[in-house]
Amino acid sequence: MPKRESGKSRGAWLALASITLIFTAAANLLGQSEPSVIAAQAGKAMQEERFADAAALYGQLANSYPAEPALQANLGMALHLSGQDSAAILPLRSAASAMPSSFPAHFFLGASYSRLGNLAQAVEPLRQAVRLNPAHPFARALLGDALEAVGEYSEAADAWKKLGQQDGSSPFPHAGLVRSYEHLASEAVAGLQERDPESEHMLRLLAYTRLETKQFPSALYLFREAMARGPGRRSDHEALAALYEQAGRLDWAQVERARAASLPEEDCSASDSTECAFKLGQFDVIVPVSAQASSEELYWAARAYAALSDEAFHSLRRLPESVDQLTLFADLLAVRSEFSEAADAARAALAIRPQDGALERQMAELLYLARRVEEARPLLEKFHQTDKSDPRWAAMLGNLLAEAQDFRSAIPLLESALAAPNPPQSARLDLGRSYLAVDEPDKAVEHLRAAASLDSDGSVHYQLAQAYQRTGMRDQAREALTRYQALQARTSQETRAAAALEITAP
Repeated sequence: MPKRESGKSRGAWLALASITLIFTAAANLLGQSEPSVIAAQAGKAMQEERFADAAALYGQLANSYPAEPALQANLGMALHLSGQDSAAILPLRSAASAMPSSFPAHFFLGASYSRLGNLAQAVEPLRQAVRLNPAHPFARALLGDALEAVGEYSEAADAWKKLGQQDGSSPFPHAGLVRSYEHLASEAVAGLQERDPESEHMLRLLAYTRLETKQFPSALYLFREAMARGPGRRSDHEALAALYEQAGRLDWAQVERARAASLPEEDCSASDSTECAFKLGQFDVIVPVSAQASSEELYWAARAYAALSDEAFHSLRRLPESVDQLTLFADLLAVRSEFSEAADAARAALAIRPQDGALERQMAELLYLARRVEEARPLLEKFHQTDKSDPRWAAMLGNLLAEAQDFRSAIPLLESALAAPNPPQSARLDLGRSYLAVDEPDKAVEHLRAAASLDSDGSVHYQLAQAYQRTGMRDQAREALTRYQALQARTSQETRAAAALEITAP
């Protein structure tokens, strides 16, 4: 969503957008000198971006003429533009109902709902606004955001695609397409997983995922399992050749290339198969899929949506650098857990706008997530001092200190993080471990027990067992130790299974 729209350009458009309504209201008030004067004053205030003044003036008129929808619309617009979105809803709803063809009434109603976080209610007025004015970029951008929020990803992708066709230089539609297509790909994968989890299609889809993340032994195993369950595919051998090449085994890659060449290749110039459409990059032909889609259709839909997401991602990356382009790119990289590159993008945005505190905070958090401790720590210390009400800074700084075994310095930071509303659960785990390290097991028990749900490898339950033992709670200690041993056994089994996989010859 465009969060940094120019106030000057926005004000110019809004003045023009409201002229029709102002004139309509004034026409209905001809011969009534005092209301006409107030209407003129209100219109002048709107043009000069004195929105609170305009709201007060339109409020007077709306009270005097409650049945005049143009005044309700003007009042709602002025309230929205002066930041009074809750108050704007009622007059804008009234205006939109009375004037179904009024773009400003529907647009500002949707914008007010959006800013209040009521995105489900924003969808319909924004849909109507886009129908009335398809060329308005901000209306379509708000609609894309609202549709994403309510899970209407296919319609959201369509909104972002049309916005990109209007302005390909804007980073927002590219980022919106990445998010929407990623969600649609996940939905297709989930549908296939539910319908046919052991099929060759599911195994092949998992194999491509492993290949993309360079988990070569796992990818090799999955490709072979998929090939064992269905007819040989030329594309499977080509994928295995690519796998061997990335793993540095060019000799084995040549074997798979030869196997691929030995299989007949479909003539895509005379075929309309889904596989041909995918090879030719005709992804829009493959998607969307119906609720009754077959396993093969879901497989190709998942791959097509993933490819469309990658296309949008690379399109965003190729755009000229700007604050918006870099921050959106950083957000997408962070979702992919590529925190170090995301931090670099945030730093580049900050170089363009050095005094932007929000950008500096984004960079600080990304540096922390990237574990670039020397760079992150001074920023975390700075924001902990300036943003006392935000528990994230104390939690992150406390985590770094605990990892450096400076437990006594970490404890007050972690305590302050937990005292704030909605603290991160990881702070409780760090605090429990810190109290155990400084030999305060009574306090450690409380926090380690509350953080037990975060345990994935048994380490939390092991420390909890230690804390119970030191406080004389032997039964609880045995129970925690039993849970630790179970989690450890599972982790060891998974590790052995992964180690058993290796890249073997074709």
